[in-house]
Amino acid sequence: MKKILLFFCLLFLSASLTGCWNLKEPNQRAFIIGVGMDMTEDKELEISSEIAVPAGLGSSQVTGAGKKNTFTVASAKGKDFMDAGQHLQAELSRSLFYAHRQTILIGHRMAEEGLGKYLDMIFRNPKSELRSVILVVKDGTAKEVIKAEPTFDPFISTTLGSQQYALGMKPYYYRMLLCDAFSEGTQPIVPAITADPSRGYIYAGSAILDKDHGIKLVGYLDPEESMYNNWMMGKQKNFTFTTLIGKENETISLAVQSLKHRTQIKIVKHQPQIYISLHGTGSIVENNSSLDPSKDDDLKTIQTKLSQEAEEKVRKLVDKAQHQYKIDIFGIGEQVHRQHPEIWKTLKPHWHETFPELPITVSVHLRYRDPGQTNSSL
Repeated sequence: MKKILLFFCLLFLSASLTGCWNLKEPNQRAFIIGVGMDMTEDKELEISSEIAVPAGLGSSQVTGAGKKNTFTVASAKGKDFMDAGQHLQAELSRSLFYAHRQTILIGHRMAEEGLGKYLDMIFRNPKSELRSVILVVKDGTAKEVIKAEPTFDPFISTTLGSQQYALGMKPYYYRMLLCDAFSEGTQPIVPAITADPSRGYIYAGSAILDKDHGIKLVGYLDPEESMYNNWMMGKQKNFTFTTLIGKENETISLAVQSLKHRTQIKIVKHQPQIYISLHGTGSIVENNSSLDPSKDDDLKTIQTKLSQEAEEKVRKLVDKAQHQYKIDIFGIGEQVHRQHPEIWKTLKPHWHETFPELPITVSVHLRYRDPGQTNSSL
């Protein structure tokens, strides 16, 4: 009898203790897909959230006046992220839910003021998604971009992440920004876009942020410079390189798919000397010249020309980083720290002064993969 009574007691307890007593149904949540962060003229933080509209996603009405929006954008201002979020919540009937956030946009003015003191909540909040793609809006606000109507995807936030894949880049996530900001000698280089009234945005290259001064914006790299910087940092998977060749400025385009990079540090009289080598292999996808890659002499001419031009552009980028911005955008300090930790201890306190004076040697080697039957120009 006691065993039967004990069984029913345990059965009752198991039934009463199971289940999600604090569960919120999907129709009680506002799913945030993207967030824009701007600094107003009076130094207030403005948060703009792209929120999914389930009715629009499930609607069969895809064209015409009856089309339902797939998202809405709500904005609010505050002293910090949570203060603005509280004001934003007051405008909505559903609870804000950040776990599905795909993109974080940083407005130009806010990037100039510095991101350091505003990103703590994004890292500290357990509901925050650290795999959100982060971008800086060059000469504009995040609010105007996040309101844009995407062409292919239901959300502009999804489009921004997809474009980085299309450009052959590795997506730059918020957790990568944290890693760069807390590393020994790497400065955050964040993808940048500009607002465009007709298309919503245009890829603009990269924003250079100085982590030693509050993660503040110090300048930009154009799309081509960004591609070379990504290559040097191991963030570029592929790209297409076109060069003028021959007496009549004919062109050849090489689609480079196998990219390698190496930074070697040599210490001479307690001072580092930097050797950066870049290697790439690909296929000629367009040949508007009289050269025939199947001939050894012509192939050597093509590869030499491609390598020399790419090498010259990388040297100009190195010169720009050392003498215009005077900031290590290549992670050389991190390489010194890894390869020569004892030397790095003495260099770290004044790396900003040391980097512009470093002797940096660059070599680029582009190679042409065997094309099979594709040889001279048609």
